[in-house]
Amino acid sequence: MSLPRLLCATCLTLTLAGTALAPASAMDTQALPEAGSFTLQEPQARLKLRLVPGSTLAAGYRSPFYERNPATGAMTLRTDALQPSIRGQTAPATVLREGTAWYFQQTPAAMTATLHIDTWPSNQRVIIGRIQSAHAPVVQLVADGKRSQVIAVIHNGTETHRVVAGTIYPDRSISYGLSSRPDGTLLVVVNGTRNVFAMPAAATAPAMWFEAVAGQTGWHMPCHSDSARVTFTSLEMNHPAT
Repeated sequence: MSLPRLLCATCLTLTLAGTALAPASAMDTQALPEAGSFTLQEPQARLKLRLVPGSTLAAGYRSPFYERNPATGAMTLRTDALQPSIRGQTAPATVLREGTAWYFQQTPAAMTATLHIDTWPSNQRVIIGRIQSAHAPVVQLVADGKRSQVIAVIHNGTETHRVVAGTIYPDRSISYGLSSRPDGTLLVVVNGTRNVFAMPAAATAPAMWFEAVAGQTGWHMPCHSDSARVTFTSLEMNHPAT
């Protein structure tokens, strides 16, 4: 079954006048990460997760899975490849998530990020961002180092669609944007390549939130060393006025 894709990645003459989700200028103007705006979810021993509030992050929190450069504001997330799946969530993953959930019918929503893949796991696949619901990810971005591509994985309740959303720069840097509008439009931008989809039907009911992620997917070595490390130099999540 084909994904209800409104415009393909090659349609660079995208016309969203009056309904711009994330204009090019928004991707060019990088916002330094504000640690206090997010909640950190990180591994804690075996079969456990730790939630760290933004106030603690802003006070200078650091751990084996998270650190913030006080000079630049860049935030580095690291995984633990020994972590198993927990409550249906695929571990290992370290996540910065926004503090407020929302319904896509009620408000425009946008997340933009610029990051560098510091360390690839052995299978060279790293989850770097997603729109998450209580049930499952609505859309997830996976960096594939073997093919130098970013894959958009879109979940529609019973089906999963994978679309090449853009390429990874040779220096392993990625800028991406995830945006939605109440009219059901979902925009994915990866290193300048724009993709427009219809919001999956599975997203019509649950509340959602943005997550910036360093996460592994697929098979990996069950050891601490087979891990991923990602540094976010720019990260912003917001709900602009219509």
